[in-house]
Amino acid sequence: MGAMRILRRTGTVAAAAAAIGLAGSTMASAHHCYRDYWQPQAYEQHLKGNTPWMPLSDMGTMFLIGPDYAAQCGYVADDAVAAFMAERGLTQEPLIQTRATVGSGAAYQGKAPKPFSYLTEEDFGELTMSVVAGMATCAPDWQLPAEG
Repeated sequence: MGAMRILRRTGTVAAAAAAIGLAGSTMASAHHCYRDYWQPQAYEQHLKGNTPWMPLSDMGTMFLIGPDYAAQCGYVADDAVAAFMAERGLTQEPLIQTRATVGSGAAYQGKAPKPFSYLTEEDFGELTMSVVAGMATCAPDWQLPAEG
C-alpha cells in the first residue's frame, strides 16, 4: 500500500476517534472510563458479557473495523490495544464502561477517582492510527467508518 493512501486515511483519524468517543447519544462520554485493575474473578465475569464493561479491543473492532471485517481483521484491534497496554505498563486489557460515566464525571473536573482511569482524545487518536495502519495490511479495501 502506498504512503499517500495511508496518509489519506489518517486524515480522517480525528473524525473516527471522535465517532468512537461519541457513538450513540446514550453512550456519549462513557467510552473513556476504564478500571486500572480488576480482581481476576471480577475481570473474568465481565469478559463473559452481560455487564456494561467491554474490552477495549472489542470496542475497536465494533466501531472501527466493523462487522464486514471483524472475523478477518479483528486481530488488528487486539494488536493496537496490546501495544497501548505495553506502553502504559497495563497487565489487563482495559474494560470500558459503555452505559454510564463512572466517577460522576470527575475527569471533567480535573480529578481521577481511583480505581478508574480515562482515555484521552490523544489515546483514541493513537489507537485509531494503529488500527488504520493494521487495516492497510489486513484489508486494503477497508475504509474508516463515516462519522454520523
